Amino acid sequence: DSLPSNGTFDAATAFLVSQFILERPVRSQFFQSIAERLGPAGMLVSSDLAGDLATPDCRDLLGVWFRVMSDSGALPSPEALARMREAYSRDVAVLPPQDVRDIITRGGFDSPVLFFQAGMIHAWYAKRSPS
Repeated sequence: DSLPSNGTFDAATAFLVSQFILERPVRSQFFQSIAERLGPAGMLVSSDLAGDLATPDCRDLLGVWFRVMSDSGALPSPEALARMREAYSRDVAVLPPQDVRDIITRGGFDSPVLFFQAGMIHAWYAKRSPS
């Protein structure tokens, strides 16, 4: 927000940022703020934790993710897992990838393309929508 909003930038990155914006309209406004600072052909590359936590596959992946994120690589204790799951549900907006894509689109970008996934991290690129 401290940069001018006059469409002078060619590209922007937002790596593991928007996932901490819990309200969807505010999250879309975050991307709109980026779009306002990009020129007509400006590109965004963004990554966030994403997944449909209601599905068994994603819940399993989340368990693997917590294991990878633990200091030792060992399975965290049940108590530690519970704390991590609570933190993710309270402090991180882990949404299905399609929902994140829609938020980026509402923020002023055309057809975000999912081009990368590593564990729970998903990354998209998108061109600024024409004004």
